[in-house]
Amino acid sequence: MIELAFRGEVIQRLLGASDSGLTAAEVNDATSFRADLDMSSLILVTLAAELEGELGIDIDDEELGRIQTIGDLFKAIENGRRRNPRT
Repeated sequence: MIELAFRGEVIQRLLGASDSGLTAAEVNDATSFRADLDMSSLILVTLAAELEGELGIDIDDEELGRIQTIGDLFKAIENGRRRNPRT
């Protein structure tokens, strides 16, 4: 399960990369990267690559292509952690 502090940090990073004007309180798992945050796929791929490096995980390219919402991103992170547990 994603820790609350980490979740908040990721959401703040997303909001910082977005011009949506949303606040963290308005963001939930159903928040769409395109429709709600007006983020391009390139921004999402860049963020995912940063998170992979920081967490020492790999997010499968196919799974990355299916990420549409914040909830999808956190599921991909969890799946990456299961595949690549830190030692």
